[in-house]
Amino acid sequence: MTWRVLLGVLWVASLAALAGWWLLTRRRIDTWRLLPVPAALLDSGGAVRSRTGPLGGPDLAATTGVPAPGQVVRGATADGTPLAVAGFRGGALAVALPRDPVADRRDAMLAELAPRLAHDVYTPLSAMVGHLDLIAHEPISDTARQSVRVCQQELDRIATMSRDLLALTAIRGGTATRTTAYAGALAEEAVAGILPEADTLGAQVTFEAPAEAALVEVSEGDVIRALRNLLMNALRHGLGEARRVTLRVTGTDDAVTFAVVDSGPGVAPEDVEALCQPMVRGEGVTGSGSGLGLAIVAEVLRAHGSRLQASSNSHGATFAFTLPRVAAR
Repeated sequence: MTWRVLLGVLWVASLAALAGWWLLTRRRIDTWRLLPVPAALLDSGGAVRSRTGPLGGPDLAATTGVPAPGQVVRGATADGTPLAVAGFRGGALAVALPRDPVADRRDAMLAELAPRLAHDVYTPLSAMVGHLDLIAHEPISDTARQSVRVCQQELDRIATMSRDLLALTAIRGGTATRTTAYAGALAEEAVAGILPEADTLGAQVTFEAPAEAALVEVSEGDVIRALRNLLMNALRHGLGEARRVTLRVTGTDDAVTFAVVDSGPGVAPEDVEALCQPMVRGEGVTGSGSGLGLAIVAEVLRAHGSRLQASSNSHGATFAFTLPRVAAR
């Protein structure tokens, strides 16, 4: 009799424990439905599992995958709506952030001013460099000639920084026109633009693309600039002894991935977000760069709803990003 009572008590306790666990789990999962903005639960592949918010809201699917558990990244939908995506085991929570009309208007105005500022900045800088070049060819002392060369180098550095700042401003304005382009052609043009620098540094640059053409809908100039910045970053900081850089394009049915692989010391994935901030350089990094290269890359990718990912091994580092693939028309 006693063992039957004990068995019954254990049976009831087990049912109570299971019911409590179910209620706790259900409440914890469904709390997100109380959010006053569009939100969605995503599976591990970035597809929407369940969503809340007004009908006809933005598509909250993560086209570039989901972040690691415990990480929160900023992204954007296809129509430019800002997103916050928080990763957890087995998926992620995507929340649409409210737009800031004042900031949007400010960025648009700055983007409109950028071409005019570029002209107003470059014209006097070019004139100064030209006049210094004339002075350098005059019969002056070696000390004066060296001073002229230093001035020319500094003016070149100022021009590069100004150009990058204006490019960053224009990209943030979001006024660029998107077109359908071949992913391989974008990568090939990016490589062609850095070959003179690679030859100067004695580096080997290779390009790999799938045999099947893949289409993406992008702002061509911005994506090419982003790829060139990644390639230049690899040439300046990631050559190592092998002195080799590869731009690799791979594709699936739904996405295209661009990856720049170098042969340098690598970078910790947790440092990438900091390095993508304006004027931030890696530890021990020196050179004549503007400090805006990766910031421009991050801004271009944000505008396309993507983000920069990094990984390292004993052979070097890989910087990659993924864009949605579009069907051939």
